[in-house]
Amino acid sequence: MSKYRLWCKSGNEWEKESYWIGMNGCVITLRGGRPCPLNSETHILQRSTEKYDMSGKEIFEGDIIESHTPNGQILALNMVIRYGTYQAYCPVDKEYMDSVGFYVSASGYPDMPVGALEDYAKVIGNIFENPELLSN
Repeated sequence: MSKYRLWCKSGNEWEKESYWIGMNGCVITLRGGRPCPLNSETHILQRSTEKYDMSGKEIFEGDIIESHTPNGQILALNMVIRYGTYQAYCPVDKEYMDSVGFYVSASGYPDMPVGALEDYAKVIGNIFENPELLSN
């Protein structure tokens, strides 16, 4: 079962409710035991990658990560975890192809599939609470 987190646009905060379900193509949350429909006008639902960073923190789409080299050096480029369609390079066919899933995005670089995040990534924020981290 996938985990999610929910950003409330009007309150600029993470929704405290922990129960979200899909129903007829619609996502709802339960508040006080009663269903409350959610939509993109009021909330943003983010999936868990079901992976963890170097310090054991669960990583969700929208998280901003810094990348560490095997010798411990921190790269000067912050990246965003995203979910959706992206172009991935296939070395066998020597061309880019559409792929769907979690990927890492950074300004000025091609999108890359998410790998073993626990080996190189550290969550330093997210796109809602820390947008300034993307200005590097």
